[in-house]
Amino acid sequence: MKHMKKGSRWPVNPVVWVIVALLVILGGYKFFYPNHVEPEHTTARQSSSTKVIDVEEGSSSAKKATTKKHKHKSSKDKLWTKKQDAKLAAFISDWQQTMGQSYTGTNSGSSVTFQGVTLPDYLSTGTVYVNQQPVTMKWTTNKKDGSDYQVVAAYAGTQYLYLFTFHQQTPEVLVTSQAASDGVNFKVTENAQLVNGFQNIVNGQNGTADATQLDPS
Repeated sequence: MKHMKKGSRWPVNPVVWVIVALLVILGGYKFFYPNHVEPEHTTARQSSSTKVIDVEEGSSSAKKATTKKHKHKSSKDKLWTKKQDAKLAAFISDWQQTMGQSYTGTNSGSSVTFQGVTLPDYLSTGTVYVNQQPVTMKWTTNKKDGSDYQVVAAYAGTQYLYLFTFHQQTPEVLVTSQAASDGVNFKVTENAQLVNGFQNIVNGQNGTADATQLDPS
């Protein structure tokens, strides 16, 4: 009986060795990297969350920009502001002393009465003239108003009533000394102090009062 050569005692098909090798490789990979797919999913979720936040922030920024634009637009449409109204009140306080007179105004939402005419209410119901010509007047700060005159302030004393107005978007101070039953007739004041003070305030400056012009009207 012939003896088998050493090393050939357990003959194995090569295909079996290949299959075993693959199983060992795959098993080792799973053992050392059991969560190899997880980081990709995590990144995807983080990316998704970031995108949602970006959209929300973008929306918020858009709202802020719209609000800011709206405020800027509203400011541009105004002829007169509360800050300017306060400056006018301070100016009149100084000016009336140079004139030796006393005036009450419509600042801070107040109303004034002159010879039975109460402003600003009268402008909604009464008849108004400028140089004997009928005109339309409205108590408003809206630059787009279509009236002949936009009235933003009124100051009344014992002898005179002054209206601070815009006529064709130009500052103009009107004055009257008498109210009639059929309407009130105004004219442009000749008092340079009031004219210059009002124009300065409209242009963003402070009004100044001195005694260089004492014409009461």
